[in-house]
Amino acid sequence: MLTIFVGAVVGALVGVSAKKFIVEIDSQVVVSPIKLSAFGAVLGAIFLSLIRARFSSWDLQVCYAILCFGLILQTMIDALTHRLVRSITHLMGVTGVMFLLISEIWANSYDSVVAALICAVVSYCLFAAINKITLGGLGDGDVRLAPVLGWHLGFLGYNEAIWAIFLACIGASVVGVSLIAVGRGSLKHRLAFGPYLALGTLICVFFGDALPSVFS
Repeated sequence: MLTIFVGAVVGALVGVSAKKFIVEIDSQVVVSPIKLSAFGAVLGAIFLSLIRARFSSWDLQVCYAILCFGLILQTMIDALTHRLVRSITHLMGVTGVMFLLISEIWANSYDSVVAALICAVVSYCLFAAINKITLGGLGDGDVRLAPVLGWHLGFLGYNEAIWAIFLACIGASVVGVSLIAVGRGSLKHRLAFGPYLALGTLICVFFGDALPSVFS
C-alpha cells in the first residue's frame, strides 16, 4: 500500500509539473490541472508497483522509476503541445547512465552496459537519419529521447530495444490511419510520436520477457 501511495503522490506532482511546462510552451492550450494530476496519480501508482515487482535492487528501482515518471511527464506535454522538454530528457539520460553504471560495477559485469551503449548509439543514428529524410517530420525532441530510451532498454536486452521501436511505430501508424479514416487527420497532420515511444518503452521494460525473441 505504501508503494501505491508514494507512486500516486509522485504521479500527482508530475501532473502539476506537466501543467506548468505546458503553459510555458503554449499558453493557449487549455488543460485541467486536476485531470493531469489524477492521470499522473493513477499511472504513478501502477508503474511504481510494477517497478517494485520487476527489479529487486534499489539502484535499478530508482533508475527505472525516474524513467517512468519522466516518460509520463513527457507524454502529457507532447500530447498537448507536440514538444518534448529537453531538460527532462537530459535528466532521464544522466540518471540512467549513473545508476546503471553503479549496478554493473557492483555486479562486476559490463555486458549489459555494452549492450545499452550500442542500443543508445544505434537509436540515435536511426532517428537522426529519419529526421533528415523526412525533413523534420520526426522532431528533434524525439531524436534526443531515442538514445536515452535505447540506453535503458539495451541494458535489459537487445530484444527489448528492438520491440520498443517496433511497437511505437505500429501504435503511431494505427492511430494515424484511424484518424484519417474518421476524417480527423490527414497525411500532412503531424502526430506527436513521444507518447508512442513512451508506450513501447514501458511495455518492453515490464513485459519484455513475454515478447517473442527477435534472435534465434
